[in-house]
Amino acid sequence: MKVLEICEAYGGGVKRQVDYLNRFGHMKNLQMITLVSSKRGAEIPAKYLVDDRMSDFPKKIFKFFSILKCLHKLITSKKIQLVHAHSTVAGITMVLYKIRYHDCPPIFFTPHAYFSEINRGSFKNLLLKLAEKFMSHFFTKVIHVSSDEENYALTNKLVKKDQSLVINNGVPFHQIHRTQHSAVSFVNVARCDFQKNPQLFISIAQKIIKERPNSNFIWVGDGPLLNECRTKIINLGLSSKIKFVGYRNDPYKYLEDADIFFSTSRYEGQPFSVLEAISEKMPLIITDVIGHTELVKENGILLTEAILNDDSQLLKAFDSVIVAQRQFSDASYQLFTKHYNVIDMVNKIERLYLSGVVA
Repeated sequence: MKVLEICEAYGGGVKRQVDYLNRFGHMKNLQMITLVSSKRGAEIPAKYLVDDRMSDFPKKIFKFFSILKCLHKLITSKKIQLVHAHSTVAGITMVLYKIRYHDCPPIFFTPHAYFSEINRGSFKNLLLKLAEKFMSHFFTKVIHVSSDEENYALTNKLVKKDQSLVINNGVPFHQIHRTQHSAVSFVNVARCDFQKNPQLFISIAQKIIKERPNSNFIWVGDGPLLNECRTKIINLGLSSKIKFVGYRNDPYKYLEDADIFFSTSRYEGQPFSVLEAISEKMPLIITDVIGHTELVKENGILLTEAILNDDSQLLKAFDSVIVAQRQFSDASYQLFTKHYNVIDMVNKIERLYLSGVVA
């Protein structure tokens, strides 16, 4: 069976899942062909196909539409039997493809977080939900990466119950090499963009450093807001305490050098960076959003709106995790080993490809 993995958002968690499917896939009667855009700046494996026209949506719409003919040639020449579209733009691409070419193979779609999850105003929210609901009519299966994400989709009637399923993201087991240091170090690994909310990261870090000078904060990841954040830190006079180091090939090094994982995302599907953190036995301080909530099980704190809006509660939340690091560390690793192994993720997706039913 030949499966086309198509992905415009080749970066962050989407990249990890696509790469893990290629790296850990092992079923002999299954061949994966992967098509991505290079516009996200990530290093692309030589065996992947590249078409940057996917990234022309929506600004260069006519150039974007020209990809459909080439996509049809690829699907027919390679005798593709199933397409798995990752994230929104790839989903839109396949919806348009199916409208243009009716004899399209079955399409599986993984949203990796819905655009409508964050409040953008009542009118925009309505339009986004209508668009996401319309898209779902073209997909044979919608694979959600967390129960939170599926519950959101079903509650808002974005997908049908019999069309939806949950396959948790997963990350590999690896040797853990923790480093010892005197300061309390907080780290986030994420794209520096609107979704990940680095401005809030800086704002909270500034408050914690003021009350707990023996602490530092590191953000690992590239993105459109990187230079803005670096300038903000310089203006605050906190360059020695808050560092935005940009993209790094080995984020595990930064996880091992830190004590606590700290994420300020506005919305998520199920972030690989947090899964990597719990695989490193790290306590969590993460925002109370879809995709985060089921990852905190006696191993950290969810930053609710009430905590974020009260500096005394915020400081208390950070202190509670600092004090309980060892306990939370053990709980994180137990959660990882029980639910978020990459082999389980890949096996379930591969079996779904072959059978069309939930493994």
